[in-house]
Amino acid sequence: MTSFTSASPTFQALCDAQGNLLPAAVGWSPRPRVHCALPGHFGRRKRWNHWCITTPRWMLSLTLADLDYVGYGAAYFLDMESGEVISRTQFRPFGYGCKLPDTPLESHEFRHPHLHLRADAQPGRLRLTALAPDIGGRPLNVALDIQRPAHLESVNLVVPLGRKGFHATSRQLGLPTNGGLQLGDRQYECEPGQSFASLDFGRGVWPLRSHWMRAAFAAPGGIAGNFGSGWTDASGLSENALWFGGELLHLDCPVHLEQSQHDSLAPWRLSSDDQRVDLVFTPRQYHLAQPKVGPFHASTGQWFGHFDGVLRDPSGERVPVRSALGWLGSTHARW
Repeated sequence: MTSFTSASPTFQALCDAQGNLLPAAVGWSPRPRVHCALPGHFGRRKRWNHWCITTPRWMLSLTLADLDYVGYGAAYFLDMESGEVISRTQFRPFGYGCKLPDTPLESHEFRHPHLHLRADAQPGRLRLTALAPDIGGRPLNVALDIQRPAHLESVNLVVPLGRKGFHATSRQLGLPTNGGLQLGDRQYECEPGQSFASLDFGRGVWPLRSHWMRAAFAAPGGIAGNFGSGWTDASGLSENALWFGGELLHLDCPVHLEQSQHDSLAPWRLSSDDQRVDLVFTPRQYHLAQPKVGPFHASTGQWFGHFDGVLRDPSGERVPVRSALGWLGSTHARW
């Protein structure tokens, strides 16, 4: 695994030597450009790499996180046909066993006797593996090959959070994925051309209490969307974006995420004032994760399902979206 002690010549440093956010790092880019080393701020630093794999038959979520005082690894699997759900969460004190790099294209790992997550990065691709000897009473073994096409752009954003807080993210969506997983005596394979991975790379200095929402999907043909609110609201910056053939269209205006009823599986409406986004998200499964360590805790509700509706491409042409797999999540944290 590559490690850095300072920003490389091709990356802008996120912070100075005292851990203060550098103004030159603030903003967004369609390619990773910031080296996210976080000196100082012990206890307030939050680092994570979150993977979500969507296929027509199943979905998989893997989280590797270092919150300074604790390391956190989690695996969540959903069988879209039967509705079966299994999950496993493990903690390690002070991030022990959690190796997270300072840029989004490097290898990373969470190691625990009951859950081992690893991503081995190579030029243009990545090997993602997970091993849990006992998850829901059965062993889990994941082996996925994820492509990173050179033409595929991503949302790379640095946002001040007030006082001395800030966050850097790289949202990479629509990464073609092959391979599969073994759960007990059942084998689940990726369907070629219809299976995609997404990466949420996050590095930042956060306040004690925070809330944010995010929705994302990917579909064949290089169509994808990423929409968020909460953490960027006071900054004048946006993580909202659409992909058409792998090319990114950054959206400056908000995307409204509204659930039609209070039922956990009620549909959501996603719309933008510029009419580029007009979607309905229909959940098929709801998952609530509430990890807690001492006085610190987080509550994340995540809905998995499909998106339907219409997008508008850079020329204003209507692009239909039909049964595009994805998710929507809402997090409240005291961390």
